Amino acid sequence: MKKQISKLIAILLIAVMALSACSKTGGENTDSNSDTQSGNSTTISDSGSKTPKSDISDTNEIVEITVMVYDRGQEFSAGNSLTDNVLTRWVNERMEPQGVHVTYVPVPRSGADNEVNLMLAAGTAPDIIRTYDRQRVATYGSQGGLVDLGPYLDRFTTDYVTKNQDAIDWCKFDGAQYAIPGVYVYHGKSHETYLREDLVKGMGMEMPKTRDELIKVLYAMKDNYPDITPYAFSGKITDGNYTNFLLSYTSRANERDNYIYEPTFTIVLKPGHKEGLKQLNRFVLDGIIDPNFALDTDSTLYNQAIANGKVGFVMDGSAACIDAYETAEDPNYRMVEVDTLENADGSYEVPSQDAFSHYVYVPKTAEDRIEAVMKYLNFLSEEQNAIEISYGIIGYGAALGDDGSPVGRSKTDKLAAGTSGNPSDSNFLVTNFEFEMDKKVDNWLASTPHAPKDVIEHKVESQYSNYFDKCLIGSALKTDEYVPLLQTLIVEFVFKCMNAPEGKFDEVYDAEYQILVDNHLQEVLDERAAWYDANH
Repeated sequence: MKKQISKLIAILLIAVMALSACSKTGGENTDSNSDTQSGNSTTISDSGSKTPKSDISDTNEIVEITVMVYDRGQEFSAGNSLTDNVLTRWVNERMEPQGVHVTYVPVPRSGADNEVNLMLAAGTAPDIIRTYDRQRVATYGSQGGLVDLGPYLDRFTTDYVTKNQDAIDWCKFDGAQYAIPGVYVYHGKSHETYLREDLVKGMGMEMPKTRDELIKVLYAMKDNYPDITPYAFSGKITDGNYTNFLLSYTSRANERDNYIYEPTFTIVLKPGHKEGLKQLNRFVLDGIIDPNFALDTDSTLYNQAIANGKVGFVMDGSAACIDAYETAEDPNYRMVEVDTLENADGSYEVPSQDAFSHYVYVPKTAEDRIEAVMKYLNFLSEEQNAIEISYGIIGYGAALGDDGSPVGRSKTDKLAAGTSGNPSDSNFLVTNFEFEMDKKVDNWLASTPHAPKDVIEHKVESQYSNYFDKCLIGSALKTDEYVPLLQTLIVEFVFKCMNAPEGKFDEVYDAEYQILVDNHLQEVLDERAAWYDANH
């Protein structure tokens, strides 16, 4: 049945995305000189900061474009919302003189790609979309559903293109520029691991340095702290809570295996993963992980438990664990980032955020508005604009430090100022900046003032060490079309194996793995292996 569903989804997407752009309408000013970067002037923004303004003549015609924005369920101050706030109004004040008005389309952060799939099928997808899934872009592009952005690269600032040419080239698929990269100046781990140091020391134990030591600590927490969930977990369809734990049972010594498994969620299926799944199953059976975790499909209980300081170990914590220094009920709360999961090679390295952040693509349905779309993307490619957006507008979500560079404010302060608590969600092309490299600790302290400085210092040190960039395949493969559905099925596979009844693990594992095979898993792995053999 799921095999048939996979085929149906693929056929539906091909049919819908290859249609003409008639599902949306709007005029367009196609003056080829309107996007020139020469002669740019500088104006003072409403917040008092200097921002570049492209030298583009005003037009009486306004073209409406739609842009995806993550909906994280946050509340906004009075008179503001996710799609209409200080940040979005600031953007439109600068885009409308160029003949463009931007409307933001909320997409739930959890399961964003699947939600976009439905929008694409219904003809309601935004004109500009982001994804972390390379295979999804390859599939959409090969099916004729995306605009080739290659002819429009000259619309971007020269600085953005010259600095990021390698990343831009990586977004080509069989010669077509089906995406533009969201780029990093620096990057670190994809998922960060946190442990309650105060609870560990309260039991008279040392902070664990190995997986076996960690397991002993988690069981001791269950015995000593009955109101604490030793290992926080949720039923959200995402890989953050388990990936690095499962990878601690695997090796990276075999490069061929790395290219076969690492391009996507399949990374957790590397040889050795089954033993890790058995341990996760044992955690559920023994109450180390809440046996009802799978019911928490939107992570509400998971997030509440972290915020209230009711968890001992978090595999995908970062900001949530640091924010809890303000909200945790326990005054002794001390959650610290740890490197405690050595893999089969004896290395503590875990996957990075990847060499660049994400892919930005434009559906064919937006092709009649491509000039307006490119004006907006060009606007995002200008570093000063990207800085303002990332920080929620200087004067609102940030202030200027003594050195003249912006310093972020806390999420609470950003929301109170009328901007977004996560303004960087709107920063599609330039995701961090060179001036930040020596200010990571200062920025964290400014945004989370309740966290101890030594915790933040250690967090920054750990986040930007002990990681590897996954081995990714530079070509579009025929089987890429199966990967989006497989990603969801792999998460479900992990959850079902974790929930296997006592004595039934192998039976559940075999049945659930067969579902992956029925949905083309082996074909995906075999084609990647063939690609590796042909190119190495």
